[in-house]
Amino acid sequence: MYVKEGELPGIGKKYTVKTENGDTIVVVIHYTGKREIYYFEEDSEEPTAVIELTDEEARTLGTILVGALFQPTSDEEKIGFLMKHLVFEWVKVPENSFLVNKSIKELEIRKKWGVIVVAVIREDNVIVSPSPLFKIEPGDTLIVVGTLENVKKFVKEVEEKKG
Repeated sequence: MYVKEGELPGIGKKYTVKTENGDTIVVVIHYTGKREIYYFEEDSEEPTAVIELTDEEARTLGTILVGALFQPTSDEEKIGFLMKHLVFEWVKVPENSFLVNKSIKELEIRKKWGVIVVAVIREDNVIVSPSPLFKIEPGDTLIVVGTLENVKKFVKEVEEKKG
């Protein structure tokens, strides 16, 4: 992003901001406190939008833009939250498992154990987000996600319960 500041004699200051996507925003601040915002799409000579704000309106909008009223969650914070609360587990399906030749829907995996099958590894293939009608075969590796407690229950049942 690029910002250029300039004087407008008898009027105030002008700030030109070039955005990452090539658009331009020009902000004119009058000595009276009035603000004018001009939005130019990339390679456009004429503004696409013009907004006039009072000093109070501009300060309120500025407060919003700097995040004083609301702070979006960063990707790192989101990932950290998920990593604290969710567990991913690779579950190998034994030959004699109760899962074999049954669909995800038929098994009601999400309803019974509270885990979601997010992918299945079958031989050299990875099936991402398998449909509810996807049938599980012996030797498949299910990648499931859920709380630690629910994942443990699911893994225990797969290891102990035979078909």
